[in-house]
Amino acid sequence: MEQHDAVSKWSEGFSLDVIKSTGMASCKVSNDRTYMICIDIVTSSFGMTKILTLTPSTVVINKSTIEIEVAEALPKTEQERWRLVKPEEIIPFWPSNMEGAVMHVRYTHNRISSTAFAFNQKHRTLLRMDDEERPALQVEVIATDFDGFRVVFGDYKIGDSPVLLVNCLKYVPIAFCQANDVRTQVLPPLHYVYYTWIDPTKSQALVVACRDQSVSIELNPLCGVLETNDRQSVYYAIFHDGPQTVLLFAEETNLIEAVTNIPSLGESMNQHIQIGIRDIGIAIIDDIARNDLFYISIGKSKEIWMETSKSHIKPLSHNLNKHLDEQYELYFKDQNAHPNDEDFANKKYRIDEHRDVSFDDYTAELTDHQGHRVLVKRQVLDGLWIGFAWSTSNAAFHVRINRVQIDNEHEFALFPVVLNPIVSKAAGTDI
Repeated sequence: MEQHDAVSKWSEGFSLDVIKSTGMASCKVSNDRTYMICIDIVTSSFGMTKILTLTPSTVVINKSTIEIEVAEALPKTEQERWRLVKPEEIIPFWPSNMEGAVMHVRYTHNRISSTAFAFNQKHRTLLRMDDEERPALQVEVIATDFDGFRVVFGDYKIGDSPVLLVNCLKYVPIAFCQANDVRTQVLPPLHYVYYTWIDPTKSQALVVACRDQSVSIELNPLCGVLETNDRQSVYYAIFHDGPQTVLLFAEETNLIEAVTNIPSLGESMNQHIQIGIRDIGIAIIDDIARNDLFYISIGKSKEIWMETSKSHIKPLSHNLNKHLDEQYELYFKDQNAHPNDEDFANKKYRIDEHRDVSFDDYTAELTDHQGHRVLVKRQVLDGLWIGFAWSTSNAAFHVRINRVQIDNEHEFALFPVVLNPIVSKAAGTDI
């Protein structure tokens, strides 16, 4: 706690009657701040002693070779409080606003500060520092469901830059900037540059322009083409060279094929084999003592809305599933109240200000104001699903497992359920 803070109120209670548990507790103080404490409970090897470890929910770790200072980005009406972090030092960090959760870092010797970055989301990036000797500082935010956040700073090394742009065009420059930012840079022909985000809190995508065409590119492995009016196509590819993400521009497709190992930019995998098993149960038995030891079950998911295409299914987002379920309940109420009314059978329900939905038993059609239509179906996902697709030169293997549970079959087991699925706090889903 900061020196000027009063003693906090007691946190909510938690049980010690566990073998191992990790969680969070909140302690409020008089100035409306809330301190989050990580609680780790383990049982000693003797079996009778509980070891309780309390740690801050947010810590800052300096793995760089230079002294730095960190501070929470506060409104202009509040003064930032800088905390010194020496090399190889770990300090607790108590934010005033965990929802905003934005931080600055600066070098101690010259007070050069970075742009703000979020520390309540798992990510890794390179911060611009505007210093000739140390132009960048690497930061990684490590986040889990119950262990809080660790903000780790380190020296720049090859591979830390979000993207390496390589212009293999002989006569044409490439202009680029971060999405939603107006500060454009130009990469001359036959040049390359390591690039990091000007503002890490904005959309991490690049807007690239060549001659009279532009495209927004996210840094996922893909290939594309920029069509120009003079019919000279510019091809681009995003691929990984070790730890480094590379965005390459070229006029020859053979160069794109060489760096991405994709023989054809238009080749698709049309051959598919799919195997789905709804539920599986495996019993582990001691054959000598003739006792059941464990029972492992892989079960189907709950019913969710999914978009289906020729060879695969895609679950809708958690929020969209939630909205569809709410409207689906209204649809069933209307059907039960007016079973033979065609108007209610064809009624459209509003999801949000841009989309409507109409239902037909277990299927639905989503429409927007621009006339786009998407068909979705309410169904369950198999407990075990295996898919294999291939083409002349490519192959893909996909395995999906839902709801794994392991039960202890011993007669007098302290914990009859060894492993079971829970709702993820990070993803917010329970499929």
